[in-house]
Amino acid sequence: METLKKKSMFWDVDAIDTKKNEQFIIGRILDFGDADDLEWAMSIYGPEKVKKGVLESKTLSRKSLSFWCQYFYLDPSQCISKLLGKTQSAFWKR
Repeated sequence: METLKKKSMFWDVDAIDTKKNEQFIIGRILDFGDADDLEWAMSIYGPEKVKKGVLESKTLSRKSLSFWCQYFYLDPSQCISKLLGKTQSAFWKR
């Protein structure tokens, strides 16, 4: 299935522009995509933009952020500071 048509990643949008919404698309792929989606993102945006998406995303889960920091061999200080800056959702607090 074509990456941009996957409802598992883009359940809340009807139409999406690959140029205007590149950060949004990269973020969704990093959080919810599979290997084919990553390959698609790398071919469309290039590895540097995808790597930049890891560092600039405000919506990546802690788990995804940790994985992608390891995957792209990103500077641990950048990743740790980003992980520490994420707060736990009030939904999960007692």
